[in-house]
Amino acid sequence: MKKQKKNKMPKDKKIRINKNKFGAANWLTVTRLLLMIPFLIIMTAMFALQTNGSKTEFWYEGILLKGSGHPIWQSVLYWLNVTIFIVAMITDFVDGHIARKTKTISAFGKVFDPIADKVATNMMLIFLAMLNFTYWPIVILFIVRDIMVDGTRMYASKKNIKIQANIWGKIKTILVSFAILAIAFSGPWLTHLKDKENNDKSYVLIYVNLTLIAGLIISWVSGIIYMTKYLKGIREDLVKELEKQFDNKANENSDNKTTENTSDDHHTAEDSVPLVEDQEEAKAQVDSTQNA
Repeated sequence: MKKQKKNKMPKDKKIRINKNKFGAANWLTVTRLLLMIPFLIIMTAMFALQTNGSKTEFWYEGILLKGSGHPIWQSVLYWLNVTIFIVAMITDFVDGHIARKTKTISAFGKVFDPIADKVATNMMLIFLAMLNFTYWPIVILFIVRDIMVDGTRMYASKKNIKIQANIWGKIKTILVSFAILAIAFSGPWLTHLKDKENNDKSYVLIYVNLTLIAGLIISWVSGIIYMTKYLKGIREDLVKELEKQFDNKANENSDNKTTENTSDDHHTAEDSVPLVEDQEEAKAQVDSTQNA
């Protein structure tokens, strides 16, 4: 019977595969995280340039975002950060699509993709809250939710507990991204909105934030569903671990008892040796007496 020759992979192809082992989807995730560095720098510079230290006020004049102190720079920096956030959201969509299409879903992506998504989202929410375009309680609730969910997920991943994504999480991502962009584009205009009688109508900004509030509610619903499933898996894992520890302890106690019994038998055998020797000596004395 002839042996079939195995097709060897060309060396250049092997090298190419090794180089691309990390995957395009993972590189996009890393890119999204790195984008938050210039985002943070721009946000810091933007507030450092303003002269009104107590409150940040920007408004639209045509297409230009104006404010006190450095209107042009504030406009440029503001739209740079909005653009960075949009690019980050695009990479979030693209990396997931690539990972599913090429079937290159990795452990790195499972851990860092949601982290990168939440870092970008929460950074943008903080940015908008500092501009008074949204409200701090909403931002804080988003951050608390993400810390709880990601903390639970990271612990579960170490225990190899896998939970499938639910539809609520996907709806939340789309809704929150849309709400953030709506606030980013309308906030500067709505904060200085006036009616025909020149009365302040900035309260209209609350209505724009309703979409974000809806996203917050769905975010907590999806988070509770995730944590319930994760905690169930964690609880089952802890029960198994406790049972394993109990079995190990029982086996250890059994081994100790076996060792003690073996030791007692050994001592008994040693004690019986002098007794046999004494009996033989006594018998020898009796025999010698009779012979005498």
